[in-house]
Amino acid sequence: MNDEQGISVKDADEMKEWWLEALGPAGERASYRLLAPLIESPELRALAAGEPPRGVDEPAGVSRRALLKLLGASMALAGVAGCTPHEPEKILPYNETPPGVVPGLSQSYATSMVLDGYAMGLLAKSYAGRPIKIEGNPAHPASLGATGVHEQASILSLYDPYRARAPTRGGQVASWEAFSARFGGDREDGGAGLRFVLQPTSSPLIAALIERVRRRFPGARFTFWSPVHAEHALEGARAALGLRLLPQLDVDQAEVILALDADFLADMPFSVRYARDFASRRRPASPAAAMSRLYVAEAMFTPTGTLADHRLRVRPAEVARVAAGVAAELVHGLGLRPRGITDADAAALRALRPPDGEGHGAFVRALARDLARARGAGVAVVGDGQPPIVHALGHVINAALRSRAAWMVDPVLIDAGPSTQSFSELVGELGRGAVDTLILLDVNPVYAAPADVDFAGLLARVPTSLKAGLYDDETARACTWFVPTRHYLESWGDARAYDGTVSFVQPLVRPLFDGRAVPELLAVFAGDERPDPRLLLREHWRGERGEADFEAFWGEALKRGFLPDSARPRQTPDLAPADLAQELARLAAAPRPAGGALDVAFLRSPSLHDGRFANNPWLQELPRPITRLTWGNAAMMSAATAARLGVERGDVVELALRGRTIEIPAVVVRGHADDVISVDLGYGRDAGEEVARGVGVSAYRIRPSDARWFAGGLSVRKTGATAALALAQLELSQHDRPIALRRTLPQYREQPGFAEEHKGPVRSILPEVEYTGAQWAMSIDMSICTGCSSCVVACQAENNVLVVGKEEVMHGREMQWLRIDQYFEGGGDEVSVVNQPMLCQHCEKAPCEYVCPVNATVHSPDGLNEMIYNRCIGTRFCSNNCPYKIRRFNFFDYNAHVPYNAGLRRLQRNPDVTVRARGVMEKCTYCVQRIREADIRAQIERRPLRPGEVVTACQQACPTGAIQFGSLDHADTKMVAWRREPRAYAVLHDLGTRPRTEYLAKIENPNPGFGAEGAERRPGAPNVKPALGAEGAERRPGAPNVKPEIE
Repeated sequence: MNDEQGISVKDADEMKEWWLEALGPAGERASYRLLAPLIESPELRALAAGEPPRGVDEPAGVSRRALLKLLGASMALAGVAGCTPHEPEKILPYNETPPGVVPGLSQSYATSMVLDGYAMGLLAKSYAGRPIKIEGNPAHPASLGATGVHEQASILSLYDPYRARAPTRGGQVASWEAFSARFGGDREDGGAGLRFVLQPTSSPLIAALIERVRRRFPGARFTFWSPVHAEHALEGARAALGLRLLPQLDVDQAEVILALDADFLADMPFSVRYARDFASRRRPASPAAAMSRLYVAEAMFTPTGTLADHRLRVRPAEVARVAAGVAAELVHGLGLRPRGITDADAAALRALRPPDGEGHGAFVRALARDLARARGAGVAVVGDGQPPIVHALGHVINAALRSRAAWMVDPVLIDAGPSTQSFSELVGELGRGAVDTLILLDVNPVYAAPADVDFAGLLARVPTSLKAGLYDDETARACTWFVPTRHYLESWGDARAYDGTVSFVQPLVRPLFDGRAVPELLAVFAGDERPDPRLLLREHWRGERGEADFEAFWGEALKRGFLPDSARPRQTPDLAPADLAQELARLAAAPRPAGGALDVAFLRSPSLHDGRFANNPWLQELPRPITRLTWGNAAMMSAATAARLGVERGDVVELALRGRTIEIPAVVVRGHADDVISVDLGYGRDAGEEVARGVGVSAYRIRPSDARWFAGGLSVRKTGATAALALAQLELSQHDRPIALRRTLPQYREQPGFAEEHKGPVRSILPEVEYTGAQWAMSIDMSICTGCSSCVVACQAENNVLVVGKEEVMHGREMQWLRIDQYFEGGGDEVSVVNQPMLCQHCEKAPCEYVCPVNATVHSPDGLNEMIYNRCIGTRFCSNNCPYKIRRFNFFDYNAHVPYNAGLRRLQRNPDVTVRARGVMEKCTYCVQRIREADIRAQIERRPLRPGEVVTACQQACPTGAIQFGSLDHADTKMVAWRREPRAYAVLHDLGTRPRTEYLAKIENPNPGFGAEGAERRPGAPNVKPALGAEGAERRPGAPNVKPEIE
């Protein structure tokens, strides 16, 4: 045994004891008796007494025959270790169970992924027992068949070779038996010094296990903590309604929406569902169709902000005044006084009504009038990072409107009743030395605790500390014990979706490493010696459901992945404010920020979230929305703020807040609010996560505990250093080219044929080709694309697209087949954004085809532009001749020589897709493997292809349904119907390439009642070339978003 396996053998007797422990208790010693002759052999004892050095092919003094015997013993031991005393587990497929697994065909199973405590229903695609792809569960209310970037990328985390593999104590390998012996016994103090810290969770099973632990240890306390979790929504509901309730939305019922620092389409619980519902009211099928209208008040552009019809650039601290102004205007200006509001509350609101000509008064008044016009179809949404008073004002606005789109449910996340304590209370106890045993379950406070809490120092004072997690992270290295946990695709469990729907987590594969799930760990503290996670879950629900028809209930529950009709009951209480007048008076009396004073805003990373996904290379290389930055974070600021500070893109600046500093590169962002610096959380790791280590800067180091989302008093100093940034898009302007068309709804109605010149026949010298069979095509509606990038990660997972690393991205060599181009329209910082997914257009007269000297890129009879990899000799003529710049070249063998793609991660590869080699060109194939699979299935069943039978990976993942794919022969599908709309067009149509991918121009719905006072974002003339580029310097026109490839 060598030290790579974590076993140190000092002598033959220790070796014998290790084998005995590995082979199980006395009742299972039959296996030992079979192997005893080898274990007791003199050769093995001699070998164990002196381990040979690495690199020696055959141990000195051991014959080839003896060595083979030892290898045979090792294989036998592997077989024994694979046997467990638990009964065999069966995972039920989502569809009807087939008679048997057919080699070469995949199966999908229902499960759930939990993020921030809320479940997302998923289908996991498994190939011969190996999970390879994640899709949304179309029947689950949280996903409706779509997913976000984190769900799509989670499959790669399953195969992360840097996951922790074994328990440790004091840095040395320990056993699970030692863990159970240490933590599963009784305590004389009744748990008075025992403290648990868990992620916020909605799991009914974990709630039951916590109750068991509480009964066994009445003195134990539980803290539910996450660096990006806040209870502001619950506290705001209590301030306005008198009850701690969780706000819910029916976005498809909303005609006018106000988002107050709320990225509800991409970064809030239920955002996938909200995005789909929003799109249902946002897509104008004809010029006469109605559209919803979206107002957004935010500092940094979000995916939700890119779809705003009117967007107010405002620092986060000013959002409260915007909300108060809208509420005051509704109540006092428009006479919409809600039921339950007191005279004192109404009087306090009057003081916050914006005067004419001051601040954002024009925006607020026009917005309030539009909401009042919509009445019950108007709704206000408040972001998690805003304080409770803003959430309370959101309830006042919705109550004044009597909104049909807003309602409430009881809280979904659990607590431990009277044994619950806050994070600050736990910190106080740690400081007083009142804790002797601290259990940290899937949390990393050493890395992510507020900057004014020295959690590592406090942890060092605890005699016994245990961290459970996927990685040997910063907290794990500071604890006396560490135990690995399981990935959700290896686990049994349950959780509730944001609306309360009970969802089940079930494994797709046996655990790859020696980990345990959180319910198993809690069961040990509850007194279970060897808990079985499946039985824990099953017996919990047997107790909840009862014995009657339980087997049928359980089988159906696992098959679906959730319990239908288990959502929390809908509530619509009237206002019952408590202390609202006092809070409003404090808001009115609060001093306004001085001119030039700077704030800092702390943001959840769109890719890494709070840092938990930092070791996922897909997400590290995923371009951030708006900035297009990969492999790091930056201090994001407006052009005006950057000019005042003398900062340009790439300059390293020092951010100082309350005596703490970080140094971070700057990025200038058009449309960003002035006098505020936005920084993404989740970067700057320095523990055992190899991919994440050293990438970016940790903003947690300056984040105070009393201002976790935004804070004033920031100072910025230019250090004089510069940093190289890995940007995936350098060109943010269209330069008057018809690439991403945009119109307002009135303009569309006035000129419905504006896109006619960008479609239709174009004369060509190339001969016409007669295609046969199904003719594949794609339609993309930019009116509902949020730019969330879920499609990008889905394509990467489906098509074995490799990661290249920061240096290669800086050289323009990123490999994603699908990119999200974002174009800024308007002047200065008052801009709108058009999101355009750009992939291979599958041109019928493809410029790439007739320049390839070896026919490596050709056209199929069903209209696909195909790549024949074993013909490609790497001339790159095709890439040079592609006007859309969507071809990717393998400059190196990224599969073999880039560690992000090697080792265990190769198990994620889709066996239906070729892994490309060095010197080969690649690109989008319209998921040809899915097309051919459907073709074969239809041939076997002797039928034609059905409409909608082929769904590409990007289409399947898209939360809004902005991407539609199918055959042109199927006239009743959305894809074909969209192409008949007047706003459909082909990008760079005048080149005559006749692309099979068509786009629908973005249509915005501005408020015609807005005045010209300048407070609002003016829609502006469509497709106007801005005077300045993204960083304040005019850019040279060229092909869309091309970065030069460095030889």
